[in-house]
Amino acid sequence: MKRLIAIAALAGLVASPTFAQSYQYSPAEGPYLGAGIGYATMDSDTLDELDNLGLDTDDSDTGYKLFAGYQFNPNFAVEANYVDLGDFSASGASGGDSVNLELGIDGFTAALVGKLPIQNGFSVHGKLGMIAWDADIDGNATVDGTYYRGSTGEDGTDPYYGIGAEYEIDRIMMRAEYERYDISDSGEDLEIDLFSASLGYRF
Repeated sequence: MKRLIAIAALAGLVASPTFAQSYQYSPAEGPYLGAGIGYATMDSDTLDELDNLGLDTDDSDTGYKLFAGYQFNPNFAVEANYVDLGDFSASGASGGDSVNLELGIDGFTAALVGKLPIQNGFSVHGKLGMIAWDADIDGNATVDGTYYRGSTGEDGTDPYYGIGAEYEIDRIMMRAEYERYDISDSGEDLEIDLFSASLGYRF
């Protein structure tokens, strides 16, 4: 992996002077980078069951993402993201006993993006892709005066999709998006919705 990264970096350094000389900016094509922040909510049967048992559950958190893409023409682009979907928790206490659980999910995505230009730099888009996700579960409990603590992790690959609107002015991109991540593991289905606002720069 280190050799692959080194080769890619070297190739980029070698190619960059030629690229700088030949590349001409076009609002209809080319690379772009950006970052966004938003509000993530999770729908989970397990979290609903814990809530029904009387635990205090929190099914929302702040999410954020970093993205890089390449637009081939006014209507088509590919995009990769790192996305942190936040932490979701459940906790409760009865007498001297207590329990606390926390689930955090992040991952890397790749998607195809279809765009529909409207006018004056404004466009709408839809995306369809996959997320390679990683989930970490941490928990602790006190039962009959004895303290327990544990953690575990899961990972997998599942689909996601989204829609959004974008406005571009002087290479600056401003986006508003809704994305749905359908994550499934060991018979448990998690539906995570991310509403986000992003800023990007088109090269």
